[in-house]
Amino acid sequence: TTNILNFSTTPQQAAEARFLRAFAVFAVADGWDQVPYRNPGENLLNPPNVLKGAAGLDFVISELIAIQNDLPATPVSKANQDAARVLLMKAYLNKGTFANRAAPSFAPADMNQVIALADAIINSGRYTLDVNYFDNFAPKNDQLSTENVWTLGTAAGVSPGPTTGNGER
Repeated sequence: TTNILNFSTTPQQAAEARFLRAFAVFAVADGWDQVPYRNPGENLLNPPNVLKGAAGLDFVISELIAIQNDLPATPVSKANQDAARVLLMKAYLNKGTFANRAAPSFAPADMNQVIALADAIINSGRYTLDVNYFDNFAPKNDQLSTENVWTLGTAAGVSPGPTTGNGER
């Protein structure tokens, strides 16, 4: 996704790429407490920077705040404003853990951010609990489910990849 930012992109395309990059940075940093990172245009022959602990999470938070207004409000099959809010909620919820995994502490201001972001999503009126729980996982879940915030879009002829642990589709 960083490479996309080397080209002429619309503000929305850049925001979607930055969202996906923030999502990946969060996942890797959460699992390994560090993540390799490159700025757009950096020489790929040089070793990447390594963001460790809180620095990785600070990057995610700053990216999500910066791109929020350039993301579309919908649809759920694209990086969107509510998907960014959910990832931002996860970041604030885990901020104390990223800062100190052995003895995390959680600042009330961070928890208030989580509540405010959750309220924004809940009060948007775009989501309700589905009557049929399995619509959340249906091939057309972006159309059938009123519960999902961000999903993998599916279309005829486009494989989302393996859907079971044994490689079957």
